[in-house]
Amino acid sequence: MIDLIKIVVIPDRLLSKEKWTTCLKFALQEKYGEVDLAFYELKEAFSGWGVTYKGVKEFQGDPVEVAHAVQDAEILVVHFSPITKEVYEAGTHLKLIACARSTPLNIDVETATRNRIPVVYGAGRNADSVADFTMGILLAEIRHIARAFEALRSGTYPECRKRWRQFIPELRDRVLGIVGLGNIGRKVAERAKGFGVTMLGCDPYVSEETMNKLGVVKTDLATLFKKSDFISIHVRLTPDTTGIIGETELRLMKKTAFLVNTSRGAIIDETALYHVLSEKKIAGAALDVFTKEPIFADTNNKFIQLDNVTVTPHLAGPSNEMFYRGASIVAEDIARFIRGTDLLNVLNRDVL
Repeated sequence: MIDLIKIVVIPDRLLSKEKWTTCLKFALQEKYGEVDLAFYELKEAFSGWGVTYKGVKEFQGDPVEVAHAVQDAEILVVHFSPITKEVYEAGTHLKLIACARSTPLNIDVETATRNRIPVVYGAGRNADSVADFTMGILLAEIRHIARAFEALRSGTYPECRKRWRQFIPELRDRVLGIVGLGNIGRKVAERAKGFGVTMLGCDPYVSEETMNKLGVVKTDLATLFKKSDFISIHVRLTPDTTGIIGETELRLMKKTAFLVNTSRGAIIDETALYHVLSEKKIAGAALDVFTKEPIFADTNNKFIQLDNVTVTPHLAGPSNEMFYRGASIVAEDIARFIRGTDLLNVLNRDVL
């Protein structure tokens, strides 16, 4: 008789017990009979959105409950549940942590690394969703779609349209600069190609050959900001990328250029961005992410008041398909772990 591998899954309203079961069954196949699969429903609606708590943020649930759930688990599977130091202390049998998110800020990865526990995640789960949204919010900004709707509702459209019609660019034959050519940036390039744009790309981790296959010309950040008519940001937030786009880069932009950020707010110096927008040094911006979120709870957010900005409250990622895709991605890595083959999507690859 074989020893069953204990997997504890913490479902939520977006990734239910049924969805997780389906994904794990499909990924594990014949190995499904070798696991002891348990589900733990969190009782407390302990929310960590917009704050940092014990090294994690953007989480839902009480770490104390998670610590209770994990005590005999070898594999812990979560979505938004917080994995803090106390969870690792309780989970003395933990060998793998799996999080279905593409940016698992709810996981204390440093402690996992110290404990030699790999953390697998849903890399690229929202790439299609964010790429779709990026093209949509870009068009909404340059064609005044959201502003026109609001002006119609408020009865100010006849007056507003005179100002908007001074500059309404088309995409064809203009230059799109893509900062970051990872999963999302590449999907944006695929979609943008159909609009007939010329594309520039900046990413030190992606080769010129790879960019050329996408129809993107590799360049440096300064050249991209000087030459682009539209700039779209797709950079993972790390200590090295925090604030990499500051006043120097923003003031290189053309007065007729637009900036799109569906990545993370802290990538850009928001004070500098506000200045170039309010002073009309650039044509406009489309922003889905901010340093302080949720934006609807930030009564002091100045971007909402500007007339050359389209603002949305971090909507780019979610879609019907995205959540299930994330669960499927980590389920495949769980299956690899159980079979003893190489893991694909590991945040702390040094532990392997």
